[in-house]
Amino acid sequence: MPYISPRGNPDSKLWVVFERPFSTDVPPSGKGILCSGGIGYAFQKMLQEANLNPADVYFCCRRPDTDTPSGFVLPHFDSHKPPLLLVVGEAAQHYLRELEPLPKQDSWKSQLNKYVGSLLKCPQFQWDHWIMPLKDPQDLMADWSERNVTTYIDIGKMREELAFYKKNGTIQPLRQRTLLSHEMDTDELLTRLDSFRTSPYLAEDIETVYPRKGSAYYQKHPGIPVTMGIAPNADFGISFSLFRETPAASREVWRKFDKLHTGGATIIGQNFFNFDSLFYNMMGFTLRREHFQDTLIRHHILWPELSHKLQFLTRQYTREPFYKDEGHNWKLSQMQNLRRYNCLDCTVTFEVFEEQEKEFDQRPHLKG
Repeated sequence: MPYISPRGNPDSKLWVVFERPFSTDVPPSGKGILCSGGIGYAFQKMLQEANLNPADVYFCCRRPDTDTPSGFVLPHFDSHKPPLLLVVGEAAQHYLRELEPLPKQDSWKSQLNKYVGSLLKCPQFQWDHWIMPLKDPQDLMADWSERNVTTYIDIGKMREELAFYKKNGTIQPLRQRTLLSHEMDTDELLTRLDSFRTSPYLAEDIETVYPRKGSAYYQKHPGIPVTMGIAPNADFGISFSLFRETPAASREVWRKFDKLHTGGATIIGQNFFNFDSLFYNMMGFTLRREHFQDTLIRHHILWPELSHKLQFLTRQYTREPFYKDEGHNWKLSQMQNLRRYNCLDCTVTFEVFEEQEKEFDQRPHLKG
């Protein structure tokens, strides 16, 4: 394949980086310029549908022709220092590998499926930036639903990042959350629970452990709750164990926790009716189902055609990067990692709930 020229002004604040040109960019079907053929045109159409002007974007390739070695071929990155980058398809694997070594069982495509739409930092870029991985345009054209998700959610998110940069001259920082994941003593925990008594909303989440695969109880035991998370807002959350150092301390914590559900607080959860509430019922906590707000059920009402997992809701409603793998990297001797994950689930679910409320306000006919 001959050298294909990039498209646009390299001083643009938003760059789109492909691995290599499309075959449709090669003359005579193309013009020898990136995105001058059918697939590139379709990708520019996605930008326009997301209200991003392609004239504000610089399109380039990591490998502008097939004879280029596999190393990075964009030395002008350092001279232009683009603050916002969309890395597309195969090009994304080089940046994702910079972030974290791939687990042996993962391919770069499975890693891309996790991080697509996330705002990330790449260690090789020594300036303030956000880099967002996207799927390959050819894959998106084969899946119209994913194509629209990429257009209106992911590229739409980057459009907002560009608007922020143009207004403020700097990238927008991620939301700062206070996540109390340390091992609280009972007195501190009781004080925290008391402080939530006047909160009108509380996002809650349970983390459980299950029998080992291959054991007699595997696939038969529902699991044992090991941590409980609570967030009174999207910026603050705690995680703790209900099982304390003495039976007396455990009883006091359980009573305080139960009182949170007998007050006027609305309890927010993700898949709360089908999971968390069952454990609450098993443990004897008070259940006031008319005070539950389940973000999964709400999402079924608002967007029945989309995925309803918290991973997708995080992508759709927040700027929080993909974090769900953190729920796997912990041990009983190192519970802080799981508690942090528990806190993050609560605060993210609270943020999702707030954004859904805005959508219900815009579509009041959906409120039952």
